[in-house]
Amino acid sequence: MMKRKIHKGDTVKVITGSDKGIIGEVLEVFPAEGKIRVEGVRSQKRHLKPGRSMLHQDGGIVEKLGKIDISNVIFYTEELGGVRVGRSLSGEGRRQREARGKRHSGTVID
Repeated sequence: MMKRKIHKGDTVKVITGSDKGIIGEVLEVFPAEGKIRVEGVRSQKRHLKPGRSMLHQDGGIVEKLGKIDISNVIFYTEELGGVRVGRSLSGEGRRQREARGKRHSGTVID
């Protein structure tokens, strides 16, 4: 199990895979699996026969979002772009997230 550096509600950018470059909001986080569900990424269609499912009695095509690995996304902000996330202690002793790297080192995110 990894430390969670990306939380529900964060904006992320997909950096690998068929959905590379898509920016979306994190809808769910699955820390035990190391996966997340991102808005507009990896949509899957399932064709259901009528009467086979209690939720979808009429059948038809049901679309849902799939999970992607947390390592395939990077935290994204409008002003900084895609940045890696680290943790530090504030003056009051609270943990806060900050941007890592040459250009944005020390910029507080939360």
